[in-house]
Amino acid sequence: MAYFLGIDAGATKTNCVLGTETEVLARAQGGSIKVARVSEANAEMHLQAILVALVQRSGIALKSISATCVGLSGFSIASVADWVRNALTSRVSGHLELCGDELIALDAAFHGGRGILAIAGTGSHVVGRTRDGQLVRTGGWGPVMSDQGAGSRIGLLALRAIFHAQDASEDTSLLPAIHAAWGSQTIEDLIERGNSTPVVEFSQLAPLVAEAAAAGDAVARRVLQQSGEELADLVLLAMRKGTALESSASVPSAAVAKWRVAFTGSVVEKISMLRESMITAILQSDPSVEFLSQSADPPLGALWRAAHISTP
Repeated sequence: MAYFLGIDAGATKTNCVLGTETEVLARAQGGSIKVARVSEANAEMHLQAILVALVQRSGIALKSISATCVGLSGFSIASVADWVRNALTSRVSGHLELCGDELIALDAAFHGGRGILAIAGTGSHVVGRTRDGQLVRTGGWGPVMSDQGAGSRIGLLALRAIFHAQDASEDTSLLPAIHAAWGSQTIEDLIERGNSTPVVEFSQLAPLVAEAAAAGDAVARRVLQQSGEELADLVLLAMRKGTALESSASVPSAAVAKWRVAFTGSVVEKISMLRESMITAILQSDPSVEFLSQSADPPLGALWRAAHISTP
């Protein structure tokens, strides 16, 4: 029997699955192995602990692995990719494929097929695949330039909304919540903190916005609605790009084919108000869109790629 390894190597954590073509035998999670974010010594320690856990839980030796696929945050950085490649080839047998983490998330949802995936966590972007396998991307330009619907933008929009509320004499529970989180006392403190260098982690404010919105705060609810609509715009742009590519390639039935849309990432998964805003905005533009009910599980996409694409 052939065994495969799928790895989602993110900036803050690493998720792995070991299994066959049809069954997951073991899962393990550990710290990041992205050497742009952690030291090589820590990356080494994290990877070793994860692999040991997989072997213990599955009973499958690493020399029995036929192929491994790693979806890697920072895949385009040569030093990051090279470290992962060298660390795994010295430990795990079989063929190895490295790719961007967005590809394994896309394959978790659509198994190599046509579809659009919205990814929104600390950052955000949208990736899709056409009928003939061409990839389309929108967003992903970082927290200053884009990150629509992501935690970083939600936090920034919340601060802007607070100051607008001050000008409009509108009360919002976000103000005391952010004061408490940042240890600030006055509006002037918020101005100094928000404009400080290095830039603060605005994404840390996203859970506060979600809590305030759930409690009925109007300012927080508007922030989440706007964030969902901005993420929807990225999805719609990706759909249009994909449709244009299919039309230019004369793909059969492209003009009438409906798009399927999936999502993944901590923000879009956990903040239902944002997710519902995104879905509503997309359906208002294109009522034919079909949404997958469950979020994509990226390690399973890596496992699928290992089993179906990675083998020579």
